[in-house]
Amino acid sequence: MCFKKTALGIALAGACVVGLPASPSPPEVLDCLLAVVNDRPITLVDIRILEAFGLFREEGTSGRRALLDKWIDLKCVIDLVKERVTVTPERVAAARDAALADLGAERRETALRDFGLTPEDLLPYVEQQLLFEEIVSLRFSRGAMVTLGEIEGYYREVYVPEERARGQEPRPILDVLDRLEAVLKAVKIKRQAASWVANLRRQAEVQVLEACLDALGRE
Repeated sequence: MCFKKTALGIALAGACVVGLPASPSPPEVLDCLLAVVNDRPITLVDIRILEAFGLFREEGTSGRRALLDKWIDLKCVIDLVKERVTVTPERVAAARDAALADLGAERRETALRDFGLTPEDLLPYVEQQLLFEEIVSLRFSRGAMVTLGEIEGYYREVYVPEERARGQEPRPILDVLDRLEAVLKAVKIKRQAASWVANLRRQAEVQVLEACLDALGRE
């Protein structure tokens, strides 16, 4: 199946675009309006594109509904945060190229053909992802403090048992101090950022359209 090229700003007025099969089975939904965030639309094809090209994935989350929730969060942050954050075209292009390379040649060409896209059409998606990540990093990377007691606790309760479970002898704490501090900082930043993003989402005008959401879940 081939999808028409879909810009991020397309508005479908809440209606679904369907393909009518010859059989009596329910019509296949080609595109529909999934959500509106501060008057900015998110379509079913947007989420399909993010999934097909491996964009905006995060460890521990999977599925199109989770991807939709993260993309809604992204829209809320970019719309409501007032910092002047930019990313260079070179950085956007490099991130796009890395995502395409991860797919491999066959999957990359199949996905581009199925959606009727060129590599340049992916740049707006990648740019928004990088903007989101830059905003979160600027907000929280400097403020996450980790105490020696927290590192010692993590070493004793997490690091040592994990190493022994792998059949490895745990290294002395001084040898892994910097690594464990980085792990704990990342955990704190992720927790703080998640709380902040959830608060921004409560301030935003978010509407999720159930009819299109049903189509997302059926695939």
